[in-house]
Amino acid sequence: MSNVRFSLTHEEIVSVFGAEQVSRSDRNEAEDLGLSGPTLEFLCTVGLPRMPKAEISAPHGKVRLRDLENASQESHGYSEEILEWIILGNLPGSTLALDPVTGIVHGSYDDFETHMPLHSDVSSLAYTVYAVKRILPEVAAAADQEERDELVDGLQRFIAERDPLPFADEDSEWNGAFDEIAMGMWT
Repeated sequence: MSNVRFSLTHEEIVSVFGAEQVSRSDRNEAEDLGLSGPTLEFLCTVGLPRMPKAEISAPHGKVRLRDLENASQESHGYSEEILEWIILGNLPGSTLALDPVTGIVHGSYDDFETHMPLHSDVSSLAYTVYAVKRILPEVAAAADQEERDELVDGLQRFIAERDPLPFADEDSEWNGAFDEIAMGMWT
């Protein structure tokens, strides 16, 4: 699949998470949401994995921020651009939303009054969750903190070489998560 940061197949994700923990978008619904190009292809053919600390899924149905805003009792006055973003789910401390125009995945800690870019594309999000799940047994089996740090730092470097956004801001959700993983809190 061209123009994505990480090469990953549906079968690879399923082999780690199981079929019931990987969701793919219906092509017609995804197109109705305004998805196209590599983002559309990735979400429809590869999909997104989920696990307890990454409750995300490929979009379907009413998942635009606009839909949540309309269902809410209070109006946040979001810009028109943000209202078109598609909610993908949650990490422990943030809600994730996809900008269908740019393909960037944003994270917000406060209902999108502020937000930060977390992934350059959906393949980066999927790969990061996939790679974390794959490394957890190794971290759990590590002999000491130094070995855990080396494993986690190596994975962080690998991801950051292909997509610097997950770790670009020191307050990023992924910086905190990788610290927790190294401490053995995700195993």
